[in-house]
Order: sequence, then C-alpha cells, then structure tokens
Amino acid sequence: MPPVEHGKLSNGTSVYIVPAANKDILTITLALSYGSTQDVIGGDTSMTMQMLTLGTAALDATAFAEEVERRGCWLRATSNHDSSSLQVTGLGEWFEDVAQFMADCILTPRFDAEELEKLRSRALADMLIDRKDVDWLAARAAGQGAFGSHPYARAKDGTPASLATITTDHLRLVHQQILHAQRSIIVAGPVSKEQVMSVLERCFSPLPPSEPARALPVPTHGSNLGVIADNSEAVQTAFRIIIPSVPMKHPDYAAAQLISTVFGGYTLARLFTILREEKGYTYGAYASSHSRLLESSITISTSVGNEFTADTIATIAAEVDRIGSEPIPEEELENARQYILGSFARSCETPQQTAYLLYTMLLHDLPHDHFERYIQKIQQLTSEDLLRVQKHIYVRNTWVIGAGGVASVIEPAIAAFAGSVRTWDAAGY
Repeated sequence: MPPVEHGKLSNGTSVYIVPAANKDILTITLALSYGSTQDVIGGDTSMTMQMLTLGTAALDATAFAEEVERRGCWLRATSNHDSSSLQVTGLGEWFEDVAQFMADCILTPRFDAEELEKLRSRALADMLIDRKDVDWLAARAAGQGAFGSHPYARAKDGTPASLATITTDHLRLVHQQILHAQRSIIVAGPVSKEQVMSVLERCFSPLPPSEPARALPVPTHGSNLGVIADNSEAVQTAFRIIIPSVPMKHPDYAAAQLISTVFGGYTLARLFTILREEKGYTYGAYASSHSRLLESSITISTSVGNEFTADTIATIAAEVDRIGSEPIPEEELENARQYILGSFARSCETPQQTAYLLYTMLLHDLPHDHFERYIQKIQQLTSEDLLRVQKHIYVRNTWVIGAGGVASVIEPAIAAFAGSVRTWDAAGY
C-alpha cells in the first residue's frame, strides 16, 4: 500500500489523503456507514443518495450538472446494503470547486419533486426488465433463501410497491439520518495534506457530529435449500449458489480467497475450465467472495441452456465435494497464487485504486496493515494449510441454490442436491 496521510476536521470527520504529485486526476470520496439495511421504506436510502446529485438549494438539476461538467468532472452517488458514498472525480486544478460541489450535494440537496418522478420512472422501468432476467431472478432467489427476513434479503433499490410510496418529504427525513452517519473523506491525487485539510474544513465543517447507525442482528443463513424463481419463457437457467464463508478479519480469510480463486476465481479455475472449456455449456462460471459487515459468503454463478441444467448442478456439486475434501495440486495452487498477487499489484497502480482499498479497510474496520499481511499470507500458504479451510467452507449441506428459469426444468434438476425446494414469486419481490 502506498503511504496514506490522516487528519480530522473540527466536526470529527476523519480525512485520509493519498498524495500523488505526478498525477493529474483527483478523486474525493465521502464514505458513509449507512446503507439499505437501514431503510424504513424499501429503496429509500438508494433513492436519497441518487437525489443528492440532482440539484442543490442554489441550482436545479440541469444547472448543477452544467457546473460540474463544465469543469470536466464526474459526480456520482452509490449505495449498497452496508454503506453509501458520494464521489467526485476531475482534474486536480479544480479541487476547491469539486469539493464545494460535493459539500453542496450532501448539505443542501434540492429534492425536487419532478426529478424524483423521473428517477422513480427509470427505476420502475429497470425493474420490469429485471423480472424477465434469469440472472437477476437467480440472485434474488438465492438472497431470499440465504437471508430470510434479514435486511440483506431485500433488494437494495426497493420494489415497485415501495418506490410508489416514497415522497420528497420522506427523502428529507432519510437525508437527516445520512447527515448523522459515521463517515470519512478520502482524497486521492495531486494535493498536499495542508491544502486538503484547509479546503475540506471550509466545505464540510457544517456537517453535524456522527452517530452510530441502528444495530442489526447477524443473519441466520438458510442451508441445504433450493429456491426457484420461475420464468416460463426462459431458454436458460441461471444459478446463484451461496455458501457461508469467513469475514475479512478472520485469520483464514486469505486462505478462503486463495481457495475460491482455485475453484472459480478466474479463467484457469475449475468451474470455468470444466463448464466452459470442457463441456461448452456456458460463457463463464465463477465463484466469488462477498464480504458484508454482518456476513461473508462465496457465490457460485453461471448461466446455461435449459438442456444443460441438470448436468450443470450435478457438476457443480461434484466440484464442491472435491474441493471440500482433496488437497489442491501444487500447479493449480501456484497459478491461483500468482493471479491474486498480480491482480493486487495492478489494484495499487493509481491513487484512486489505493483510495478504494482504503475505503474497504475503513468500512470493515480493518487494521492499517491488513492488505500487507493478506499478501504475505497468500505468498506463504501451502496446500496443507488450505485443506482444513477447504473442509470447513465447502460443505454442501450449508449451501443455498438460487435458480432462475423454467421451474419445471429446474426443480427435478436440483431436487437431489437440496434438502428442500421452494419457489419464489418475483411479482412483488
């Protein structure tokens, strides 16, 4: 990790600076510990964050966009289940201007009723498309099966029914909660610590003190379960299979990442090689890690023609059993190790990439040397070290199979690989 400087504003907001005097691009990220798990109405956090960029008290949406774009800048707001962020990117020479744009977004958003209706209409149109998409259906089915009534099971952008009830007055209430969220500001680019602290103090000191978000229970994972989201017109079956894993702070996290890379993390991995290269069933088959604040898991994902549905789930089951019981051969292990090391090296090439790693560390409350120790472990782990972790994670009686497609094709295919099978209706989701 490149060096990172730290400061604090008068209101307690932590500031992290990734200086790069020889780079032109500057990025400012306002990281907020407030996500859709805090929703009162489904999708209200996501909608509030998007509305922050659609006008301020002084400028309507069009005028504000023109001011940002006239300086060649890019401004966006994002949210997920655990966190939200406001980010602006542009040339370093516009630092003071873009910092003020961001401050205006978070401190004095316009919440124009007409802009809300436009945003709602676009969201509803996207949701109509989603309900026909087998990949989206499989992901939603898997989430419902894995997380049940926990907020992680909800769609972070809400549902058609919930979005219909959101008003600008409600968004203003959510905005007040976001203003008090725990937060950090990360600045990456051609700036000095003194310059950053001076500009951010002027722009962001009106933010109120932070308060802890409402505490949530740890989700209880579903297990040995199949959940089908039916699309009777589908020509493909999409699978999203969730297996509980270990969190980023866990001593076995590096081992879990190395194992998942062998299993399905890149194009030389087992799932990709067997399902695409050998059988020709799909364009891609992967296993990826997902670390949330309250749970961590491995998600296996692929989409295949209906005629390959049964053999695909049988193949995945056999490969889960194999990686959960057999030592990884040295060549396979070394290929995966080099892939991780090379990918991590590329992820530190720019100040903005370093800022993203820093954002991850802050969100998960990781120690400052987390990634250094992670890379050291990746370099040192042996096949013998990994086998214990393989046996712990890759156990089929803990998995949830989410599948989107023709129910009459999927149900007999997955019945032998799940203790129970149920359907999920996407109509209201």
